[in-house]
Amino acid sequence: MAKSRSNTPPRARYSVGIDLGTTNCALARASLDTEAGAGAIDVLPIAQLVEAGEVSDGTLLPSFAYIVGDFDFPAGSLRLPWGGDDRPPQVVGELARKRGAETPMRLVASAKSWLSYAGANRAAPILPWGSPDEVAKVSPVGASA
Repeated sequence: MAKSRSNTPPRARYSVGIDLGTTNCALARASLDTEAGAGAIDVLPIAQLVEAGEVSDGTLLPSFAYIVGDFDFPAGSLRLPWGGDDRPPQVVGELARKRGAETPMRLVASAKSWLSYAGANRAAPILPWGSPDEVAKVSPVGASA
């Protein structure tokens, strides 16, 4: 006789918190298992490019995007170990913050702030704001995603 399947979802083991900050993002979890010490909060590492060709874990993911130019990085140096493009149109996090300090016309910062500005078309490719025409643009919604 076959066992019937229950429609009851499995009990959650963790509560996950994501802080999507204007300057940094963070990820944490708390165990819901009373035997394992419910309520203990673990700040989780976030893997990211920190230099071209170098991935490292950080407790914060800087909320920056850098629009990659044709000659900004050596070929293949933006490849991520979990997949993706060899030459993505933008990088995020620590590498974006660092490179954006060197080339601010390609830096998208505070994209989340544009989402609440009624005078901006949030879906239009307007960022980086004030950058020259040759720099590809992204929308506040796209940059925030």
